Amino acid sequence: MNYKIFILISSTLLFSCQTLQKNKKNYDTKNDQLTKNLELACEQDAIKGFSVSVVNEKGLIYENGFGFTNIEEDKTYTSSTTQNIASISKTLIGISLLKAQELGKLNLNDPINNYLPFKIINPNHPEVPILIKHLAYHTSSITDLDEIYAKSYVLAKDKHDQNEGVYDYFNKPETNISLHDFMKNSLSENGKWYKKNTFLNSKPGEEREYSNIAAALCALVIESAIGQDYRTFTQNYILRPLQMHHSGWKSEDIDITKRTRLFANKEKMIAEYSLITYADGGFITSSHDLGLFLSELIKGYEGNGKLLSKESYKKLFEKQEFIDNGKTENYGIFIEFRDGFLKVKNSMIGHNGSDPGVFTAMYFNPTTKIGKIILVNTDTDFTDNVWPEIEDIWKHLSDYENSISK
Repeated sequence: MNYKIFILISSTLLFSCQTLQKNKKNYDTKNDQLTKNLELACEQDAIKGFSVSVVNEKGLIYENGFGFTNIEEDKTYTSSTTQNIASISKTLIGISLLKAQELGKLNLNDPINNYLPFKIINPNHPEVPILIKHLAYHTSSITDLDEIYAKSYVLAKDKHDQNEGVYDYFNKPETNISLHDFMKNSLSENGKWYKKNTFLNSKPGEEREYSNIAAALCALVIESAIGQDYRTFTQNYILRPLQMHHSGWKSEDIDITKRTRLFANKEKMIAEYSLITYADGGFITSSHDLGLFLSELIKGYEGNGKLLSKESYKKLFEKQEFIDNGKTENYGIFIEFRDGFLKVKNSMIGHNGSDPGVFTAMYFNPTTKIGKIILVNTDTDFTDNVWPEIEDIWKHLSDYENSISK
């Protein structure tokens, strides 16, 4: 009897090992094919450098980098290369906002003026308070005037090399001010940049209009409510718990030797800059670290996340319906629901971003529970072939997702 049991157990273990080896071989084959496809996309030669990650709720499945991080093309772009990720940064505001609510520091339904050291009022509807949730859903009635928001872009230095391009709206280093002062100057009635048409004619909460300034204002509300710098709060409650060791908001937070330069095109770099409204687009990370964050979002969507409670994650992903450009769209808290992206049709949840020299995307499929990330260090406006290359990369990632989810 014992001999038969031993044979049965041995046979079961042998079968399990063979299955694991077969699955690993299948993954290796699919990973190799994805790498080949991405190398072919890279040969289109419009993008200087990029990296990708594919994740599920257990962690990273695939990560790789292609191209270069410098003009001399002697430093390769890898999955550990860091760059600012533009508006994907806003997803950290969403997590931080709900963590602050869990800690009892604020409530989404509170007026923002309960926390700010200066008053912000829509002059067209002074009787209607702007609530925190209005910032989270982009319904605050605050809009981004180009001449105001452009003041957020600040150069790292005054002098630049011939192969460094400077956008005409970039500002000199000495114009750098705090997030608090930027918001006071822009949105307070006594602010020196204040314009009435910074606010829509619609009431707060009535109409959705995407606003970078309003998103950054939400980070300031969090700061004021918790009595702690937003950067520090995100480090304590997001970056450290997820072991995102190569991510941060400033150069001193990261290993600058791993940071890529940003490019207008293959031949010209973009002068180094930062954002005063850093919370809305200035997060610096790698596709590896961002993959850890996306994996956590998938876990949170399933009710198994560790950054927030199950109830808070449910709120983060709770669909709110809005009319956006004449079309009904669904949004969560600083997160969007899509039925397609970059010519690929399927359900996805996440965010994308763009800034000078930057294109990024981070989405997961709620059905397959697989997420995809792309970080690009080249501007999409100066070279016609950048978009086709990005679309090819995204298609290859999507094909890979389909192959491993069967």
